[in-house]
Amino acid sequence: MGLEEYRRSVSESKRASILRAARAAFLKDGFSRAAVAEIANMADVSTATLYKHFDSKEELFAAVAKDAAMSVGDYSHLLDPDTAPRDAFLTLSRAYLATQFENHVNDLMRIIIAEVPSHPELAREMMDLIVGRRHRSLQNVIDKLVDQGLLRPHDTTLSAKLASGMIKELFVWPALFNADFRLPEDTEAKIDMAANVFLARYGIDTTGQGMTG
Repeated sequence: MGLEEYRRSVSESKRASILRAARAAFLKDGFSRAAVAEIANMADVSTATLYKHFDSKEELFAAVAKDAAMSVGDYSHLLDPDTAPRDAFLTLSRAYLATQFENHVNDLMRIIIAEVPSHPELAREMMDLIVGRRHRSLQNVIDKLVDQGLLRPHDTTLSAKLASGMIKELFVWPALFNADFRLPEDTEAKIDMAANVFLARYGIDTTGQGMTG
């Protein structure tokens, strides 16, 4: 390894350590109470080193949120080309919930919402990264199902919002307002019910007509 490559490796390692420490600090204390000096100490770097990587606490928080957003909403690798609409809905819903609850996205969203009055630009950017990115990816999946003749032609911008809206209403909104909320035992049954509602509106039956119900 050459000197330049070594320096780049060390820099990337320090940046990753800072991001991990910042994520832990923000989740524990929120944006306003988290201290840059404490984050630097947790990352085992100096405050000056932290500021070499991030100009401000706002930029650091944005980087943490962007890093989390990379695990949110990319559904392209989850489905096979011949996945049936019901299986697609169930798979995407499970992936959605895994991200929200296992990757602490609910916790990050609470912090972002709390910072809307004082940091509106940051909140708008996070809205697009987390919510907008997921919506665009979900709509892309629905578009493909329509193109394959597995769903009826329709306004997929609206149907993507309706699909994610059902999951949010059942699981995400309760979690955002209750930090102790856990996925209920009947989660699978509720996801299946949401799939029924979605397919009743947009599905294709065996005769090629829109499903009703």
